[in-house]
Amino acid sequence: MDAQTLEQELRTYRPVGMESFPPEFIWPRYDGVCVGNLAGTAARALGATLGGALPPLRQDILGDLTDGVQRVVLLVMDALGWEQLQHTIDRHPQTAFARLAERGRLLPITTTFLSTTTSVLSTIWSGFPPVRHGLLAYEMFMREWLMAVEAISFSSVHEPFSGTLSRWGLNPKTFQPQPSIGMQLAVQGVLSFAVITRQYVQSPLSQMNFRGMRRVTGHVTGSDFWITLRRVLQEQRGGRFLLGGYWSAVDTLAHIHGPLDETGEAEIRTIGHMLETFFLDGLTAADREGTLLLLTADHGQITTPPEGGILLDDHPVLRDALFLPPLGEARVPFFYVRQGQYETVWQYLNEHFPEQFYFMSRDEVLEKELLGPGKPYVEVPHRLGDIIGIARGNTFLVRDKELLTKLNGRHGGLSSAEMLVPLLALRLDA
Repeated sequence: MDAQTLEQELRTYRPVGMESFPPEFIWPRYDGVCVGNLAGTAARALGATLGGALPPLRQDILGDLTDGVQRVVLLVMDALGWEQLQHTIDRHPQTAFARLAERGRLLPITTTFLSTTTSVLSTIWSGFPPVRHGLLAYEMFMREWLMAVEAISFSSVHEPFSGTLSRWGLNPKTFQPQPSIGMQLAVQGVLSFAVITRQYVQSPLSQMNFRGMRRVTGHVTGSDFWITLRRVLQEQRGGRFLLGGYWSAVDTLAHIHGPLDETGEAEIRTIGHMLETFFLDGLTAADREGTLLLLTADHGQITTPPEGGILLDDHPVLRDALFLPPLGEARVPFFYVRQGQYETVWQYLNEHFPEQFYFMSRDEVLEKELLGPGKPYVEVPHRLGDIIGIARGNTFLVRDKELLTKLNGRHGGLSSAEMLVPLLALRLDA
């Protein structure tokens, strides 16, 4: 499989009945060409299975790279989109990513929907699609708490990262309806470890995603991240295990400066340099034996200048027909409609924003399996809202005026910049 052919396939694919979907949108390929298939791939390579989860990657994606694998290193570079990476490689053809691609495979795959960290990480570290695990977006209405919740620290959206629900009794170990990959591997005799940003080690979301892992280690700098990964790999030499890693800087820079700013380009080149210098170069032949490296991203980002923003208060008819302001993501607002106002809201949205958003009903999103296959978790319909808007172009919708200029890059939607992510697959013993 070559990258150009696969990219064309991903850009043009439509499931039956969705042939008229906007041509610029990318459909998430839960059937074997998606980040959601990485958990199953890692498990199978390690001689394990994930009951009820999404299938492994399609055979033509990795070929024989999984043969004889004893250790899998699965790294997630937050917001390292395929298009952003290709832009960097085109401008800097000697970057480490280009060299490593020659030793293995560098291909595009899709992320899940919504293309946002909360949802995608929950899929990557469980193997279950969003429709099954229920963490759909950064902001959701959770009826069990009667609250609009920010779903990293699980706090009120009006007081993010304050630990609201933890103080009220939220138990991250039991909140998720589906088991994590660490839990499923552990009962099959396979250990798992993770290295993530230190400030997130004790966050409710991390505690949910890394249930069952033997150890989760926090890092504070880039050098710390790559050296810690190398040390864990060396400490566990000789056993079967999964080593996960998460790096957030590309996402942070893209939010602040936009995804095509030179800061993001510099960060990508730095990631490649540190990957080679502090991780790969320090490994012995024994450390490398039977080890498969999979590096990917949870999503990309798209540039969102302030002029693309829509302020809810500028549309009082819409605002007053909702029982709470839109949640979800600025690029994918969830509209929770007051009783008896559905037709009013649907008509208003399609009359006023036909070029800015593509609108779907909750039932259509679920029936077409845009959130993935399988029976929806019982809370999903309530968290999703009644009408879902999917941004076209650089559009976004916010409820507060100051949010119009807060971020120069965003994600969550179905554009190729947001949905296509890289998969670098490399046998370290080759």
